[in-house]
Amino acid sequence: MTSAPLPDPAAPLRLSLARQGQAVEAAHAILAVFDAHQAQFRLVTRRAEARFLQRDWRGSQLDAAERLTLYRQFVSWCVSDLRRTLGDQARDLPFWRAVHTAYARAAAERLDPELAYTFLNSVVRQILHVVGPGMGVYFDDADFQLLGTHAVAPVYRTYPGGRSLEALFRAVLTDLPFRAAHAAIDDDARLLAARLAEELARAPEGGGIEALELVPTPFYRNKGAYLVGRLRTTRGGLPLVLPMVHDEQGIRVDALLTTSDEASVVFSFTRSYFHVELDCPRAMVEFLRTLMPRKPVDELYTSLGYHKHGKTELVRALLRHMETHDARFEVAEGDKGLVMAVFALPTLNVVFKLIKDRFGPPKQTTRQQVMEKYQLVFVRDRVGRLADAQDFEGLSFHRDRFAPGLLEELLADCGKTIDVSGDHAVFRHLYTERRVTPLNLYLRQVDEARAVDAVLDYGQAIKDLAAANIFTGDMLLKNFGVTRHGRVIFYDYDELCLLTECNFREIPAARHEEDEYGAEPWFSVGEHDIFPEEFRAFLTLPGRPGEAFQRAHGDLLTVAYWRRMQLHAERGEVVDIYPYRPARRLR
Repeated sequence: MTSAPLPDPAAPLRLSLARQGQAVEAAHAILAVFDAHQAQFRLVTRRAEARFLQRDWRGSQLDAAERLTLYRQFVSWCVSDLRRTLGDQARDLPFWRAVHTAYARAAAERLDPELAYTFLNSVVRQILHVVGPGMGVYFDDADFQLLGTHAVAPVYRTYPGGRSLEALFRAVLTDLPFRAAHAAIDDDARLLAARLAEELARAPEGGGIEALELVPTPFYRNKGAYLVGRLRTTRGGLPLVLPMVHDEQGIRVDALLTTSDEASVVFSFTRSYFHVELDCPRAMVEFLRTLMPRKPVDELYTSLGYHKHGKTELVRALLRHMETHDARFEVAEGDKGLVMAVFALPTLNVVFKLIKDRFGPPKQTTRQQVMEKYQLVFVRDRVGRLADAQDFEGLSFHRDRFAPGLLEELLADCGKTIDVSGDHAVFRHLYTERRVTPLNLYLRQVDEARAVDAVLDYGQAIKDLAAANIFTGDMLLKNFGVTRHGRVIFYDYDELCLLTECNFREIPAARHEEDEYGAEPWFSVGEHDIFPEEFRAFLTLPGRPGEAFQRAHGDLLTVAYWRRMQLHAERGEVVDIYPYRPARRLR
């Protein structure tokens, strides 16, 4: 009996001329949809200047929410059209390898090729549902590294030194697109010059100003416009961020920020994304990295509104990190949660979060409800107090990269989300967040002065979120974290909701003395009823930190405070929550 001839391993790669032509057409069609997305993205972004000038803060929030939905819409439209036109060929791997080649050729000379590459990856992933860079249908890290650096105009405008600081700032402010509506140019120039002279006298990098390099397009977010650039001095360089506000007194510069840490907080992963018009996003990211060298590339792309490509950069960084480090995944520091399983690489500043299959009591939520909470955080103004979470599907890791027992523990808690095949574990769905130190652990590690600062900021975080119409639900210290800049943020979202959905109540007086000692309350409790008096159980902290907290934030235990904040939210008021300390304000 003769055996059947072995198949030619190269045969699937040799497409007919007709199919190659279809692949080229498909590549150009996908690129056309990407261009349409970019045009709509820029259209929404461009509204920011008018919103700022008209003080249309509600409109600004609507624009931010609209822009966040665009990527998924355009990818879905593209996928539906391709499935309809390609038929069975839409599942053919050799065809998509040819599309990959044609698309790379068409996109390589663009000013935004990295974004275009990510768009194709999103489309192909939805059509094929295959995992892994080795398939030849996705752009991987090697493809992104091959993207050339084009000769593009600098993203900044240069203002030479050699004149007074006041004249320098006046020249900068006069060049702004809304200079006609900026009546305080002379006053702002004078205040900025005085403040910068003080900064330069104190800073070791100070010295004479050789030039000021400023991005000519403001970065808009919420109620602010930010001018971003750097100072070249005879002793080095300094970041320069000028936040601007527009209120009843008119447009004016509100602060002068000159440190990398201050710039990093402005571009924080806990803030909403900027609206800024860009021709070459990569060139802007490279410029911003000179101001904030510790800021990850993925966070910079995300801060500019390119959150999908931010995910691509995060995966690239993760894979490169795992190639150069032999660290293994471990259980993340902090108390274990009832809803999420959290693990991390000790050498990487990111945590990975999986929704558990079953939630321990008293949790009564569902997987779908948890995912809806994360989506709510994604579309809301995070006011610097909520960690941005990126969701991923199909991440695969070699099982040797997990500490002994960890993968087994994850399978026991989250088996519906993990597929283990051979030597790899594939995570159907997970979230990533920036790693921070859990607040309860932080308070055990620091001295009393820093503990006081942290608990005061803990209370302020709760209030800032309330001002943005967000109620954290579970206020336990373990659900808050401290960033490297010492800011307290919230990161556990399964009980988070809109403040306006809550019904804040006083605890009724007991009818009889024994009522207070009963196992069940002596009064009815509705699904959305909240009793601020009960917060005392976890808002009462020991020692001087607790005393400081009660003095500053004791009103969190009162119904009056929460109802007042609900009234602000119901009126649609957008509250100013600045990404810098009050002491940095010019006035």
